[in-house]
Amino acid sequence: MEDIKFQNALSKAVPINGWLKRLLPHELALYNSGELQNITHHGSSSMWLETPSSSPPPGRTNVYRPMGDIEILYLVEHRQLPDTQPYQAIIEGENGRLYANKYLTGAKWTSTSPTTIVEFCAPIELIETLKQKQMKVEDGALSMGLGDKAGKGLPIFNESIRNGDTTFRIVKIKRNKEKQDK
Repeated sequence: MEDIKFQNALSKAVPINGWLKRLLPHELALYNSGELQNITHHGSSSMWLETPSSSPPPGRTNVYRPMGDIEILYLVEHRQLPDTQPYQAIIEGENGRLYANKYLTGAKWTSTSPTTIVEFCAPIELIETLKQKQMKVEDGALSMGLGDKAGKGLPIFNESIRNGDTTFRIVKIKRNKEKQDK
């Protein structure tokens, strides 16, 4: 999200103290540490926590992935993506983040019920390799499928996470205020 839009969302945020019990433990830790900030607007049925995108250093690029709770919990615990998704897209650059956001806002839909956007900072060389395996343009964003029904790049992407070449962080969370998400 552009910094101006993020600052505007921060300025309009309403308190969420009564709903913090709805956050998953890692989400609450990110909120309490200040890594994610409350951008929940008045009248929202969900809590929204967010941080701006990072600027990748030279030789690296950011890719984004919207995830449901099962997948993000696996990533947080095992420090790699599970091999459970047939397509498992990562989407490059700021357009990728905007595209991933559509899954949280309801403009796009998937059966995994995304609640989280993860930013991966990866070597450009790795992302170019994944593009050669499989890539498509989705709403102006470059999407690479890691899953077995797409480019089958998950093993090399996970290896890059395991060896520390690719890092990740959660950049946005949507958590229902009224009931636990599935």
